[in-house]
Amino acid sequence: MTRPSQPLCRGCGQSINGYYLSALGAAWHPEHFVCATCHQPINNTQVNVREGKPYHTQCYRDRFDPRCAYCHKPITTQYYTHNGASYHLECYQEHIGPRCQYCHKPILGQYYTHEGAFYHSECYRDHVVPRCAYCGKPLMSEYLVDHWGTKYCKEHQGQYPTCAFCGRLVPPQQQDPQSSEHVRCPICRASAVESLPQARAIFQGLMQQLNAQGLQFNNIPLQIELVDRARLAQLLNGRSGVDALGVTTHSTHMLNGQVVRTEVNGIAVLRGLPSTLFRGVCVHELGHAWLTLQGIRGLPSWAEEGFCESCLSYWKLLRHIAEELADGTTMMQA
Repeated sequence: MTRPSQPLCRGCGQSINGYYLSALGAAWHPEHFVCATCHQPINNTQVNVREGKPYHTQCYRDRFDPRCAYCHKPITTQYYTHNGASYHLECYQEHIGPRCQYCHKPILGQYYTHEGAFYHSECYRDHVVPRCAYCGKPLMSEYLVDHWGTKYCKEHQGQYPTCAFCGRLVPPQQQDPQSSEHVRCPICRASAVESLPQARAIFQGLMQQLNAQGLQFNNIPLQIELVDRARLAQLLNGRSGVDALGVTTHSTHMLNGQVVRTEVNGIAVLRGLPSTLFRGVCVHELGHAWLTLQGIRGLPSWAEEGFCESCLSYWKLLRHIAEELADGTTMMQA
């Protein structure tokens, strides 16, 4: 604002004749009201003041506004701070800030880290996080993992029945409506031994393997039978628990109240077992058959069952070695 009077100029201390500027509580010759940085007159109405000193707007920004640690230019709008440094939004996004490992675009706001990499929330949810094996939802919070490595939502644990043989959960869409005896998952159902010709082929192969390892059956033509749960319980006749999967049947010949001989009739196994489990049950029962054929009677239950489990363990070891050799794995001997 200018007006005619004769006040003193703060800049030079002389009286003012004519027009003057009134600013910072004092009068100034127009040529003496200068920027504290460039010392050039401030001729427009925009002025910045700091600690009682006037500045051109641009000079003020150049001197006092924060500078971007990347491009070193003044920052006059919103900015980011990172590790104590300030950045233009654009400089931070394009050159400093984290980028999504999936889409490679800058990350602003909330994000996720996984194995040392950064992800947008949406990219992490849609492309990185594991999904429930049963409902397909992303597992963003706590979840369960079964023995087979299957990941699934916690709420499914009591929601779906488990496979009677492997323990996997079996959702409704995977259940077999034609199976009334037990719940089976698709994996166990796919390898199930359902027919007698299939069972006989597997059984004969197992006998040959055990014969080759010294467990001889005296060329007796042992038979395999597939039975349902009710028939198996009848054959067991209370000799084992309700969870038994097979039984060795035999006939005992008596004379004057004394056992003359015991003949093995065959082996009965629950129908519908997955192939691997079927083989294991057969090997276990063949252990019982071998003891009977050798005339070994009267063993405590724990001893007889322990022998049969040892046969099964040895057979599993042989099978594992055969699989490794087939895969080309080198076996090392200590």
